Amino acid sequence: MRRKEIYWLLGTITLVLILNLAIFGIDGFKTDSTFSLNVHDTYYVVENIQFLFPLFVLMFFCVYSIRTLGRNFKNLTANLILMIVTILLILVITGLNSIVDSLVQQTSGWTTYPPLSSEEIVSEIEPGVKPYENNFGVFSNAMLIIHIVLLILLGYCGFKTGLNYKRKE
Repeated sequence: MRRKEIYWLLGTITLVLILNLAIFGIDGFKTDSTFSLNVHDTYYVVENIQFLFPLFVLMFFCVYSIRTLGRNFKNLTANLILMIVTILLILVITGLNSIVDSLVQQTSGWTTYPPLSSEEIVSEIEPGVKPYENNFGVFSNAMLIIHIVLLILLGYCGFKTGLNYKRKE
């Protein structure tokens, strides 16, 4: 690995640590600090360190995708780092998608009481249509599309890296 790649790697790590400091403050570096998230009537408490890995993966993906696309897949080391980070990003999104799917299943059986008046109007106009109330399902479908785009990017990056690597030999 050339010296320039090491500088890019260290610069990206430094950027992630600065973002961690900006988001969570000095407590973001402590292992026992927590972050609380309130979704509907459920209160989630998660350690800050669990947000650091997705932040690392997302920042590395952004930096190295710009570098790789800017150099037209000519830098072998940046291409390999981008492919590894893309795989890690797919794993992070898969974990997030499982959480969202569990929220979809939780909220699918909810009923609104008293019933909204718009439900009656819609059922009178179009008898088979029921208003869509769950936005978690839309978010889950959007993450599925992101999965597909990342897999296409991963395949294309591997193809272009293989072509450029064969030309150098």
